Amino acid sequence: MQTDNPTTASLDDIALELTLRPVIDDLDGLARMPSRSGDRDAAYAAFAVGLFPVDEAAARAVGFAEEIKRFLALAETSSRPQAVAFLDMLTALTVLNAASVIAVAIMPPRTGQDVLVRLSIAESVDAALRASGDAAMVEAAALAFELGVAPFTIAAGQRASFVLEAAKPQPIGQVQEGEPAMLGLEQGLSLTSFIRDLPPVGTLIERAALQLDDAERIAHDIADGDHAPEALDRLERARQGAALLATADLARACVYADLVEGRAIAKDRALALAPRLTEPRLQSIVAFAALAGGLIGELNSSARALAGSVPIL
Repeated sequence: MQTDNPTTASLDDIALELTLRPVIDDLDGLARMPSRSGDRDAAYAAFAVGLFPVDEAAARAVGFAEEIKRFLALAETSSRPQAVAFLDMLTALTVLNAASVIAVAIMPPRTGQDVLVRLSIAESVDAALRASGDAAMVEAAALAFELGVAPFTIAAGQRASFVLEAAKPQPIGQVQEGEPAMLGLEQGLSLTSFIRDLPPVGTLIERAALQLDDAERIAHDIADGDHAPEALDRLERARQGAALLATADLARACVYADLVEGRAIAKDRALALAPRLTEPRLQSIVAFAALAGGLIGELNSSARALAGSVPIL
């Protein structure tokens, strides 16, 4: 990000990077973590107990939020046609921010540092939503992040000294292929390309349904079988992994749904599957994603209306 660049006085002054980068949001990043070859249940189990990039996703959430604020500040000093021309960038940043926040909610914390990072994001989201007066989203976020519930005791001094730094875009040569990465306004062409070519929401929902089928199959196996402790533990990990991946796909579908054709049908399909998630926390994450997607859809609709009101000279 170049928020400290004194020469950037308006959106027109942004030096756009001409090379298009692949844009992978953090929910997509979660879906890419398990191995896609070999035994599916083994991949689910390995995913469930793996180390999750909680701090990286959280840093991107903060970074995208800062870029949104930066866009809004620069838009105030920009001509209306210029701001309209860049509105897809704003929509993309809101999608990426939401995906990063929701990914942090999904990923189980493994360490005290993970808990601090997750708590920092949760409290930031809670404060922003309370300021907006959106009671439904406040409640959904509290359930999704399990505010007030922590698996680790964090020392007061450690919590007081904790600061979550914002991620910054890396030089294009350092971007890891197939992994989420931070983008700023300078990567506006990549952001625009991303938001105009979202993956099919129906495919995400279908994949989530298959993962839920697997989770239920494994749960039945657990209930019906007489398993040794090690085998039982492996099955439980596989069930949890399938459920986490289904949550990520359903949440991603909900974030995207209001930006695509057939938005109501797509979101209804995703929400209809959410009760099959046996953990209330995961159900709440999907509900939160649906509400966040609705706000993003409203932003996009307002942007389209604004664009239609700008005369072509």
